[in-house]
Amino acid sequence: MGLRARFNAFVDRHEVAWELTMAMLALAFVATGFVTGNPTIAVIDLALTLVFLAEFTSRLAAAYDRRAYLRGHWVDALALVPVVRGLRLLRLLRLLRLVRAFSGVFRAMSQFERLAQHRGLLFLLVVWLAVVVISSMAFYAAEVGRNEAVTSPWDALWWGVVTLTTVGYGDVSPMTPEGRIAAIVLMVLGIALFSAITATMVSALTGGTSREDPVARLDRLDALLAEGRVTQAEYDDKRGTILGDL
Repeated sequence: MGLRARFNAFVDRHEVAWELTMAMLALAFVATGFVTGNPTIAVIDLALTLVFLAEFTSRLAAAYDRRAYLRGHWVDALALVPVVRGLRLLRLLRLLRLVRAFSGVFRAMSQFERLAQHRGLLFLLVVWLAVVVISSMAFYAAEVGRNEAVTSPWDALWWGVVTLTTVGYGDVSPMTPEGRIAAIVLMVLGIALFSAITATMVSALTGGTSREDPVARLDRLDALLAEGRVTQAEYDDKRGTILGDL
């Protein structure tokens, strides 16, 4: 067995731990971006960046289809762009790491059989939560230092929850163009995704099945091919088996 095959086999065996670890590191990376003037934090920030670089390049090198891997992980590549801490707009690029965090959580949770049976609902829940958290953190990055009502990430998260639930207390509101963009994204995507989650749950309760259907299995297989974790031959063979179950 070659080095590439051994590396991919190692990742497959430890996929849940791998994805959750990278998700936690992504959260730490985003958190360090809001701390300035601390030499220790700067060193941690650099170390995390090197870890992400090593993870991305090693997975890319080991992928059987590198173009497919890049198509499925372009956000990871964009998030590797060096971020200037002092520039507010460029600092928002750091939040792309949260996309990596939530996608890692989704892939890890999809490995559990009982959750994989409801992969569509799980996907919607993770995306919805990602929209809430990323929009709130983008709001914080844009408003902190300019908006007296925003002094901590908790203020931004409170704003996100109040906005999403359409309660509208009005104690925290955007004052910058970037903050207003974050509000628009949260209101449009957040409410739309919540409606989709509700519809999916109703469908599952009224006519769902406990067994993962072939369409969902095909979606998972497509995702594995896009990530470069199966070869084209393996993909064709497994796809034929699934289609035979239809």
